[in-house]
Amino acid sequence: MLIAAFILVISTAALLQFAMFAWRASLLRAVSEQYVNEANASLQPYPNLLSFSSFQEVMAVYRELCPELQSAPAANLRPVSIYYTAMGFLSRLGASIMPAEGFSWPHREMALCTQYATVRLSQRLERNINVVNQARSY
Repeated sequence: MLIAAFILVISTAALLQFAMFAWRASLLRAVSEQYVNEANASLQPYPNLLSFSSFQEVMAVYRELCPELQSAPAANLRPVSIYYTAMGFLSRLGASIMPAEGFSWPHREMALCTQYATVRLSQRLERNINVVNQARSY
């Protein structure tokens, strides 16, 4: 009975680790796509979209430009926001334990979250622009 419980715990931990790595790989894939068309002049309200350095700035712009019609906030950015918050917590925890330069992994992950949110925002804006252009063609 003890061996079965041990196998269950180990396999559950492995499954959770695999799910987390798969989710992070999809995040990296989305960030690595060169999706933003810099020559597109229709993004005039925010021409320096990729220059945002703060996740909170990107989320504020996302909420301003792409309000959700349902009562729930943006479902595709909620896990990223939670991950960003967790990395911020790890960064603060690591700063209290280790020197600031020695624990840079959470900062890289937080920058990745910011890049991901920026790419998703630019994709959403491009989709909105395409819908508006299609509506104008009628």
